[in-house]
Amino acid sequence: MITLTAKTDCCGCNACAAICPARCIHMQADEEGFLYPHVHTERCINCGRCEKVCPVLHHPAPVQQPLAYAAKHKDKSVRLHSSSGGVFSALAEQIFAEGGAAFRDDWSVGQQAADTKDDLDKLLRSKYVQSEMGSAYEEVQIRLDAGRAVLFAGTPCQIAGLKNYLGRDYPHLFTAALICHAVPSPAVWQLFLKQQFISRRILAVNFKDKTFSWACSYLSFQTDKGPRVHGDRKTIAERIIRNKMFTKIAPFVYQNLFLKAFLKELINRPICHECPFKNGRHGADFTLGDLWGKWPEGILNPADKRAGMSALLVSSEKGKALLEKNRSLELKPVSLKQIEKFNARLLCSPKPHPRRQEFFARYHREPLRRLIPALLQEKPWPLRLLAEAANSVYRRVYGNKKDGKHLPLD
Repeated sequence: MITLTAKTDCCGCNACAAICPARCIHMQADEEGFLYPHVHTERCINCGRCEKVCPVLHHPAPVQQPLAYAAKHKDKSVRLHSSSGGVFSALAEQIFAEGGAAFRDDWSVGQQAADTKDDLDKLLRSKYVQSEMGSAYEEVQIRLDAGRAVLFAGTPCQIAGLKNYLGRDYPHLFTAALICHAVPSPAVWQLFLKQQFISRRILAVNFKDKTFSWACSYLSFQTDKGPRVHGDRKTIAERIIRNKMFTKIAPFVYQNLFLKAFLKELINRPICHECPFKNGRHGADFTLGDLWGKWPEGILNPADKRAGMSALLVSSEKGKALLEKNRSLELKPVSLKQIEKFNARLLCSPKPHPRRQEFFARYHREPLRRLIPALLQEKPWPLRLLAEAANSVYRRVYGNKKDGKHLPLD
């Protein structure tokens, strides 16, 4: 019988509930909104399968030398419609059935299958909320046993959970793990939507809107009253957009409350701060993520800054064979150290915010628009903008040296 002694022992993958023959385990949300297994002990038959399938207790060994690429889809329109470089779209075009995270009617996130290219659009683009697995593992196994090819995409813990659930390798199963920063609370996401869209009905959500550039993508919404890009200072931000100054000033004016809390580790799942699936410990054939940073000439050109570029790691022979047949991707070999340099979450976990527990003790009683800035203790955006301008001048004069005489401004 699965027993939790600490919340850092569970990633919420749902594998234990899916494998239970007595159906005595169900996933239940805690006070922070994260799902954990709840066992009906009176129905448990003590078969031990829930413990054997748990990816936190049993995860694959890391792959020592995966192939690493800077990758992008050759079709720029596909890249603009994707979160990064369009790699998932290119891989999905080769597979008949796909599985990944999709929005539901209430804008929560759950795993969903796509059997056609029209359905595939729901799985594209990042969704910075932990997805509910539901019956995804069972559906994948049904498709595989029927001889259908499946591409399953998810967080590293979900990939490891699927692998343990299936118990064996299928030659026509391909898995793609995301380079995962962390997973934020679904309850905070729902509360954010409720507080920000009181009189509007949401029609579409895009966590990485590339209207201006992939390098400064932002969270946007389509509502029944028209498009809306949500930030701390909506009126000022919309004026900046009209003046085409978005790329320079938006990071200071136009940061979204939910994304701020997510990136500052204020609302993320406890295990994400000690993730046991880093360094390839998930068994996926592919690992996908953003490829941020200033790359050498020939790797990331100015056009890619707008449309996006992906980091792609290939860890299995069948993954290599699939990639060799792909004609939609432009690949440039890079080193694993380069990938790590420009996407640090490949190997290391973020540290929790020191006021994380305080946030969850207060978030049901106070508006997020006041609570999040107060706990993050951020300066007003004009002061942050001036500080960045001063730092920019400093870097031009002194470079990045910190010799004790000339220090960057806070």
